[in-house]
Amino acid sequence: MTLQIRENLQKFFVLGISYRKSALDVRGKFSITSDDQESLLREAKENEIPGMVVLSTCNRTEIYGHSTNIDVITSLLLKYCKGDRDDFNNNGYKLYGKDCINHLYKVTAGLDSQIIGDFQIVGQVKNACQLSEKYGMMNSFLNRLFSFVFQASKKIKNDTEISKGAASVSHAAVQYIKDKVSTLETCKFVLYGTGDIGKDTCGNLLKHMNNRSLTLINRTIEKAESLANKYNVTYQPEAKLEAEVKEAEVIIVATGASKPTLLLDHFKDVKDCKLILDLSVPRNVDPAIDELENVLVITVDELSKHISEAIEHRKACIPHAEQIIEDSIKEFYGWLEIKYLSPVIVALKENLHKVQQKELEYHKKKLSEDELKKVEHITNNIVNKIARACINHLKDHHKQQSSPMETLDMIFKDMDS
Repeated sequence: MTLQIRENLQKFFVLGISYRKSALDVRGKFSITSDDQESLLREAKENEIPGMVVLSTCNRTEIYGHSTNIDVITSLLLKYCKGDRDDFNNNGYKLYGKDCINHLYKVTAGLDSQIIGDFQIVGQVKNACQLSEKYGMMNSFLNRLFSFVFQASKKIKNDTEISKGAASVSHAAVQYIKDKVSTLETCKFVLYGTGDIGKDTCGNLLKHMNNRSLTLINRTIEKAESLANKYNVTYQPEAKLEAEVKEAEVIIVATGASKPTLLLDHFKDVKDCKLILDLSVPRNVDPAIDELENVLVITVDELSKHISEAIEHRKACIPHAEQIIEDSIKEFYGWLEIKYLSPVIVALKENLHKVQQKELEYHKKKLSEDELKKVEHITNNIVNKIARACINHLKDHHKQQSSPMETLDMIFKDMDS
């Protein structure tokens, strides 16, 4: 790999906080809202950052940058989240170049998810890329890299069984309910929040039970109404939350807010047993509710401990998935080589043809029209052979560093073939 390409790769980095090193409360500090992601991208553009993608999910917050100015991007991350520099230094990570590329592939393929093979992350990464593109932050390097990443992710999903059983956060929540709630077919459910995770949870829950005693509540009632109509269940405005909480046995919170939305005040005069599943990061269930008698609160981190046996099967698929990633990364590096060699290749061809045309022009008056055509044909073949041999050597140059004499031998050996 050429020095120029290695230097370009080192401009690619990720700043991140994830479940691997950070507890739920720390990840909550670094969660970035949709509005703040847009503001962050706008400000990065103003600071002339060439390329950047912002990803914020329940398991991670990551900023992928293609720039030499990592300090500016670090400051922007800290500006738009609640964590400070000490929090990041103690809990975060920075990866560069090849390590960063490998990490991105694994994240997008679900290999780095808290629940292995969770392909919900693909949609989240695609949404992050679309947002970056909206603000002109997807430069050619990022655009091509993420294209390779998405292709590899699709191949992994189609060619392996790593997504079999679909043990996403929503699936884990439903699996937990199935394992712990004996009155599944008769109890009353409330789902508070109908965003992506809420929708998945709703679909998974109704798939595994005949009971339609599910009420949907959302800040925007139109969204709750739309989902309720799709699944033939009831919905209520947010103002009815306290009354629905009182009646429900299982409460699922997936509001995705930056602060608690299910509050202690919602549990006035509540004496019956309640199971609450908080699928949000940061927590959207007030920690004070944990102390209530007859109430059990389960968080995202705790849900990960109750995943089905499908996870063990998924682990067996990891080597195949990693081989697909390795092959795709090689293809991406090949694209990088061609990208940086293209101007050289074009210049080589142009210069060879200039020499040819100059010589033909010099001998033009000495040759008949038929002779000129034959000479032009012969010289064209010679020029093309020289160009092809040089180009082939240039493409292979990153694999072996050769001496000048070895270079000449390789070129003319190619011309003989």
